[in-house]
Amino acid sequence: MAAKTQGGIRLSALCPKFLHTNSTSHTWPFSAIAELIDNSYDPDVSAKQIWIDKTVINDNICLTFTDNGNGMNSEKLHKMLSFGFSEKSVMNGRVPVGLYGNGFKSGSMRLGKDAIVFTKNGETMSVGMLSQTFLEVTKAEHVMVPIVTFNNQRQISDPAESKNSLKAILTHSLFSTEEKLLAELDAIIGKKGTRIIIWNLRRDKNEKTEFDFDKDKYDIRIPEDLDETGKRGYKKQERLDQIVPESDYSLRAYCSILYLKPTMQIILRGQKVKTQLVSKSLAFIERDIYRPKFLNAKTVRITFGFNCRNKDHYGIMMYHKNRLIKAYERVGCQLKANNMGVGVVGIIECNFLKPTHNKQDFDYTNEYRLTIAALGEKLNDYWNEMKTKKNEEYPLALPVEEIQKQPDQTWVQCDACLKWRKLPDGIEHLPEKWYCSLNPDPQFRNCNVPEEPEDDDLIHPTYEKTYKKKDREKLKRRLEYSHQVNNEMYLKTLVSSSKDFKKFTAVSGKETVPRSPLPETSNASAKRPLLILNRSVSSPHSDSDNSLKRKTPSCTTTVSLKTPRLNDKTFNNYDDDDDEDVIILEESSTPKPSADADVPVIKTECINLDQEEKTKENCSVGEPCSAATPESKSEQLTSATQTEVPSLVVKKEEVEDDTSIQVPRAEMETKQHNVNHVSETHVDLGNELKNQLQLLNKEKEIYQNKCEVLTKQVETLEQRILELNNKYVKKEMCHQSTETVSSCEEENVHDRSLAEVTVLYEQALEEIAKLKEQCSTLQNLKTECSKCADGESKSEVDEIAVQLDDVFRQLDKCSIERDRYKSEIELLEVEKNQIACQCEELKAEIAQLKASIPQAVAHANDSTTSNVKDSVNFSDGESLKLRSLRVNVGQLLATIMPDLDLQQVNYDIDVVDEILGQVVEQMHEISST
Repeated sequence: MAAKTQGGIRLSALCPKFLHTNSTSHTWPFSAIAELIDNSYDPDVSAKQIWIDKTVINDNICLTFTDNGNGMNSEKLHKMLSFGFSEKSVMNGRVPVGLYGNGFKSGSMRLGKDAIVFTKNGETMSVGMLSQTFLEVTKAEHVMVPIVTFNNQRQISDPAESKNSLKAILTHSLFSTEEKLLAELDAIIGKKGTRIIIWNLRRDKNEKTEFDFDKDKYDIRIPEDLDETGKRGYKKQERLDQIVPESDYSLRAYCSILYLKPTMQIILRGQKVKTQLVSKSLAFIERDIYRPKFLNAKTVRITFGFNCRNKDHYGIMMYHKNRLIKAYERVGCQLKANNMGVGVVGIIECNFLKPTHNKQDFDYTNEYRLTIAALGEKLNDYWNEMKTKKNEEYPLALPVEEIQKQPDQTWVQCDACLKWRKLPDGIEHLPEKWYCSLNPDPQFRNCNVPEEPEDDDLIHPTYEKTYKKKDREKLKRRLEYSHQVNNEMYLKTLVSSSKDFKKFTAVSGKETVPRSPLPETSNASAKRPLLILNRSVSSPHSDSDNSLKRKTPSCTTTVSLKTPRLNDKTFNNYDDDDDEDVIILEESSTPKPSADADVPVIKTECINLDQEEKTKENCSVGEPCSAATPESKSEQLTSATQTEVPSLVVKKEEVEDDTSIQVPRAEMETKQHNVNHVSETHVDLGNELKNQLQLLNKEKEIYQNKCEVLTKQVETLEQRILELNNKYVKKEMCHQSTETVSSCEEENVHDRSLAEVTVLYEQALEEIAKLKEQCSTLQNLKTECSKCADGESKSEVDEIAVQLDDVFRQLDKCSIERDRYKSEIELLEVEKNQIACQCEELKAEIAQLKASIPQAVAHANDSTTSNVKDSVNFSDGESLKLRSLRVNVGQLLATIMPDLDLQQVNYDIDVVDEILGQVVEQMHEISST
């Protein structure tokens, strides 16, 4: 292969096999057909119609594509048959679909192995061929495209240059003569246009074409497949788990949605495709706005609605420069198997994304992923809003996806100017061909009037997402209710704990704290200190025997040596000086003797009233005192090692020699001992205890700060409770309750007991509950009354609306009929004028012929015998003209007078002339009247 060079540098070669390789980008055959349709749609061609058909030429099944666009000269045809040339630009507001200069090559070679192009632009006519068969037979090393150009006189423009190309076309194409090529050029309607014929269509293993031309004579379909279950049906690769829309296997259905706003008619196998404005043919249409950050605050419109034809066909229709790229792409809740989003169709024009090579998908970029995610959220919003709205309007009706729906608007395309017009509601049946003159709206009854403008509001959505507000309100109510419940529970615990603290200070007498079994150490005579914070609460009343013993469960409970921290929520800020907790420090004890099996148990004797009085006196002087509740459980004891209360009294436990102290399993009794002597041998242990006390003091300060913070939180919560109470309690009662609460808080610090506050608070809660019940009953009554009133008013309004709707529909029908009659009258008037003109012309011709007959006769009498024959021939010629004229007049009269039998008319006499005169007189009378 001799390599071509340019400037001493080799040029890249293109192997003929690349034609097939390039076509494999189209995995779906309709995408290849769409490439050829795009070429006719693009603004450089601007075809108004394209005819797609199947034909048979020389026993070869062929696909033909013919348009009435601008056509091409030989240079443009050569670029079309070459790779990568795309000089398309925006013209008259129409944006080209073509991007890469590869659509015809990939599309035509995907459909068949060979293609021939016929085109004319008003000045020249050209024929070009792109054929894999030709390249294989000739064993070409490069892709060759033979092109022949004819002038308007149907002659080859450059015979010498086109000789080899013409020979190649006539040899390797379906047309073996030059006359056949010119006949195909004549098949293009008008002076401009293009015709593409593709043959050697792709076939399967059974030698059947990949298209089904027989099931529907007005459609081209993809044949059904036989799956594993025996069911027949075609499914695209990306839609294996979905119900297949008709546009996947029907070219007619696919062409109807191929363009977002169709401006070109597609005639498929002799029948016009009923294209539709996809964004206008939905029900419950709403528009949303997408503002991606990567577009610098630009907005993109998204249209949502329900599919009126088939609820199982739903998803996002993604267009790019008016051309469909992805159909029924499911997003958001539609991806879940829960019947959410069923029937909802979204339409978006993604001019900011880049389509793939075959224009059936977008590049999987970050912008595409963000767009899909945003579409899912927007679709979820629309679905939830429509679901909520329809359930409120028709609570007992079918689900919104099951309701039979009609498009919100009716749009139709004029067959003359191809403009889209909006029709009023109620028009169900339209003629096969519709023109602007049939529009009921007089403003848009002329083809010269531009289309109705689009709604350019790209700032706000067309609907309010009320369900989100309702969800926020529900969440807010739940939070308020939970806060209220927590506040009530907190106040109850607050009151009970405060009450116990008050009782704790009222108890007199010495009460003991139980001791746990001490851990045993073999090599040490000193035990680690046991710190116990007495958090137990005592009752103000003792038993009949005045015993202060506390019974526990039968199991032996060991007091933990660690000091667990309390939860911040359990702190209450009570700074009474009388409420003092006790820490009992055990400095030393003797080891447990190995020989003794019996362990003595020290119990507290009953304390009489005299001892209680002495204890009170001692506490008033300043001596340490402690208290314990007879009703508190062992759990309170184990958790009592917390040191949050400000004032602590430290007492020491006396040392017992030769014995160790245990808590029995059967019952646990509280004990208290005053330590009188401390052994000098435990000085180190005392230092350790001092360090621990310092740590406890620091921890106490920390907890005091926490208590202050929690106190502020309690105050804010109380304020919230008061605000909630204001909703249900009258102002006077609310004022009293706030005074009660505030007075209770003040008296807690001073003298008033919390028991009264508790009673008042419970009474307030009961009153609030009663008021809530009353409010709920009143609200129910109100809703029932409003429902009844609404039902009656709705029924009346519905009846009136139905009547008005009938009236308007009748008016619309009458106006349509009136307009139709007017148009018919106008047409009849035009026909009448034309016939009158023709009659006048015929009359003048007849008069001229009559005047010429006597002149010819006189001339014949004066002429010689030799000239008589010529004159006779001349008169015969004139009579033949008169007869032919009368025949034409008779045929014209037959159109006006159906009863006229032309076979019985004698054209040699003046019968036709008399009938014509009568008809003209009648027309004059009609016109005068």
